[in-house]
Amino acid sequence: MPSTHGRAPDPRPARTRAAIFAAARDLSATDGEITVNALARRAGVSRAAFYSHFSGLDDLVAAMFGSMLELQYTRAEQLIADGGDMHRIVQSAAATMVAYVDRHHAFLRGALEWKFSHSTYLILVKTLSDLHVIALERLGDEVPPSLPIAEAARFYAGGTLDVLIQWVVETGDDARAGVELDSSRVTAALLRLLPSWYTGLQPEDPVPTDLVVGDLFADSLHEDS
Repeated sequence: MPSTHGRAPDPRPARTRAAIFAAARDLSATDGEITVNALARRAGVSRAAFYSHFSGLDDLVAAMFGSMLELQYTRAEQLIADGGDMHRIVQSAAATMVAYVDRHHAFLRGALEWKFSHSTYLILVKTLSDLHVIALERLGDEVPPSLPIAEAARFYAGGTLDVLIQWVVETGDDARAGVELDSSRVTAALLRLLPSWYTGLQPEDPVPTDLVVGDLFADSLHEDS
């Protein structure tokens, strides 16, 4: 029997995940039925294939939300490697997240209606708080010495997610009606809610309008596992 040593990884699992992600976005955008059966039919896969990747809808939501936060991590690492100013990176990260939520508003709107579990929400808070820990540690002496880093990171992460979730809910009717949403307002709100020593923005400073940099998105969510 020929050896499989050195053989390239099987691309089929990644394609299946990508198809399921796309089906979830498509069904959400059309206000379609969100069930495992509906997702499998839309993705062109079997129920067994769905469950070989996800334990259920809750797990799928966590994977798709998590992929957005992974993009944040990659962006931050790129900016740090390029020697970017840490305050600017914090500002850009907030704007990038808002832009991503705006871009995937239909999916997120649908996902919230799935009523995913509190444990999934806590996983998302943990993932986002890890990004805040990196930023806070990079700021070094600019961080107040009495600040508990881990707790502050979770506080910022939880608050950020809550603001974004509320924005998605409040703008749901406008989004369904095809109204162009003004995401700059929520970006400014997030940056004003964070401490000025963290963002580098004083109360009198205007929020920059050029914070979303580069080729931000592919046509789909981050799809690799």
